Amino acid sequence: MQLNKNINTNLLKEQSFPSYNINNNEDCILHFGIGNFHRAHQALYIHEILENNKNISIIGVNLRSEETNNKMQLQDYLYSLVRISNNFKKVDILNPIKKVLFGLKHKNEIRNLIISEKIKLITITVTEKGYHFDKNKKLNFSNQIINDLEDKELSTLIGHLSFGIIERYKKNKKKLIVLSCDNLSENGTILKNLVKQFIEKKYPKCLDWFDNNIDFPLSMVDGIVPNNNKQSEYFNLPYNDNTIVVTEPYRDWYIQSNNDELKNILSNNKIKFVEDVKFYENNKLKILNASHSALAYIGHLCGYTYVHEAIEDKNIYNFILNFLDQEVLPTLEIKDDFNINEYKMKILERFKNTYIEDKLLRIAMDGSLKIPIRILDTYKNNKGVAKYIQFIIASWLFFLFQIIEEDQNRLDDANKEYFYSVYKNNKDNFFEEIINNKNIFNLSESKKEEMLTAVKKNLNLMKENPLKSLLKRNNFIR
Repeated sequence: MQLNKNINTNLLKEQSFPSYNINNNEDCILHFGIGNFHRAHQALYIHEILENNKNISIIGVNLRSEETNNKMQLQDYLYSLVRISNNFKKVDILNPIKKVLFGLKHKNEIRNLIISEKIKLITITVTEKGYHFDKNKKLNFSNQIINDLEDKELSTLIGHLSFGIIERYKKNKKKLIVLSCDNLSENGTILKNLVKQFIEKKYPKCLDWFDNNIDFPLSMVDGIVPNNNKQSEYFNLPYNDNTIVVTEPYRDWYIQSNNDELKNILSNNKIKFVEDVKFYENNKLKILNASHSALAYIGHLCGYTYVHEAIEDKNIYNFILNFLDQEVLPTLEIKDDFNINEYKMKILERFKNTYIEDKLLRIAMDGSLKIPIRILDTYKNNKGVAKYIQFIIASWLFFLFQIIEEDQNRLDDANKEYFYSVYKNNKDNFFEEIINNKNIFNLSESKKEEMLTAVKKNLNLMKENPLKSLLKRNNFIR
């Protein structure tokens, strides 16, 4: 029995079925990036709002592939969300998404939606690389962006957004909210500047209106959603579902905005509207995301596959705990109403969730984009010798070298062509050249030299000793 709207709900066991009919609801939210994270996070919040009879819906856009849409369409865009941990399980059937469009095929329909007065909110989860920015967070005029400037087949978020906003200006000049939900510090500000730079090239006449009418709030989202391949039978579901999403029970969504329209659309008391999102965002990036990256490289080099396996290794656990206590927490802002130690311990406990099966290799990819934001920013703010960060950087570079040497096709990174080139032309100085690359290691000369010296020594230790033994003996450069 396939999950769809005609399913006999009497056959359902503990699964809740939507009380609303999404096809009767007005278009309101356009979302770029209908992946697992969106369906486990923002779409769940919208589902809860819909259960309270709100007349809204999500129309999705995917930029990379039609696979998600093809699967969801067969199920009338219903899907099962499994929230699970070692002591909790809840399965809900969700239907907040009305349909999903494909960026390369449905340019005009996407543009008409951005123009439409009914669309009041655009939300985004396309990961860091989907923004096409350079080391200074300026628009990188890559081949994809240059192609999109010609307004042919659009392949980027920036292209779709920019042309849609230009046409909204020409047709009705209605206000619009664009909300980034990606792991970027100052995500809304970065996105606004990227779109503005694109529009400057195409239609600068609308920039004054753009500045005053398109709102880009800052936001912070939290929730671990891996690429889990579990099937219906694993969870004893009484139907077939090809689009199951598995996530942890924990989730957060902080938004910095006083926009009444946005608060009206997102009328869910689990969404926290705050005066300053940077505090929460910085804690998450520097504690959760940084630990995730550290675990990915160190865990993989120790032979583990999943996050929960790596964190259960007491030597890795102690390394991560010391990294946070000695080098991360001292650099973070303190607020009386936020217990940062409790938050840290909750994160480490979340990593132990055996049901999530989050692969270290997944987290390890795109290191050249993640490392500067998650770890090097903390390194810059450290007043003492940051031996744990230096070891993490050495682990990343050692991982990078190994993955290219074994099978370069396994590497997924925005700078992979650069890494291949360094490996091919300057293999003996691979690590030194990358640390000297200011696009990745934007450090002062003194910090860079300190890093380079420590990383070289740590790499020599890694070449001569299994990583597990180094961690067990706490034997790395101090």
